[in-house]
Amino acid sequence: MSQTDRRVVLVTGGASGIGLAIVRRFLAEGCRVAFLARTSEHVERALDGFGHDVDRLVAETIDVTRRDDIAGFISRIRQRWDEIAVLVNNAGMSPKRQDLDAPWLAQTSLEEWARVIDVNLNGPFILMQLVATAMIARHHGRIVNIGSIAGRTMPLIAGPHYAASKAGLVGLTRAAARDLAPHGITVNCVAPGRILSAMTGPPEAAVNSAALKRIPVGRFGTAEEVADVVAFLASPAAGFITGATVDITGGEFAA
Repeated sequence: MSQTDRRVVLVTGGASGIGLAIVRRFLAEGCRVAFLARTSEHVERALDGFGHDVDRLVAETIDVTRRDDIAGFISRIRQRWDEIAVLVNNAGMSPKRQDLDAPWLAQTSLEEWARVIDVNLNGPFILMQLVATAMIARHHGRIVNIGSIAGRTMPLIAGPHYAASKAGLVGLTRAAARDLAPHGITVNCVAPGRILSAMTGPPEAAVNSAALKRIPVGRFGTAEEVADVVAFLASPAAGFITGATVDITGGEFAA
């Protein structure tokens, strides 16, 4: 098994949806994967599905906004395996109304705004700061942030807090890429469009039926398709790509 196959990967929000697909993708490459989730129930359910891969997998329930808790987890990963070679900032939240549509500006409380910004933007900032020092020392590292089409164009489904956080993540990606490029570290963003998951709800929901009409390829995306792009950006083949945002929208962003 090559050194690349033995990389240590940290994925936030890795217990379901896109995050779970990313965890599975890196495990399939032979990597050692650590992931975080919001609840112990999510962690246990995800771990139950990995079988023989569990020896290359570790997970904990930690809020991505709690810097000291994250630092402790990273320290435990280092002691168990090695320094983190790949960081994937996937954890995020997108509050919706009961009909799965986005809350309007006037419906968004300051408390909800602050929580979404904290998880979706402050969380990645904290994680990047915590892994950067070791990556700089090794003169190598890969960071991939999971953004959204909502941070790239007028949000038709996401609320103002989600759109602002994901737009901010694009800017944070570029700033981090500028700072870390001289140290052999790439930082990129992936911006999915409508990817079916627990967060987006069932395909037959009215909001999804309307979204489908806006996608030129005529279908929803899959979590596995996002994971494939993340894996590429984390690979040696993507060493000359940094500060980029890759749209995975079935053509919706360009339409």
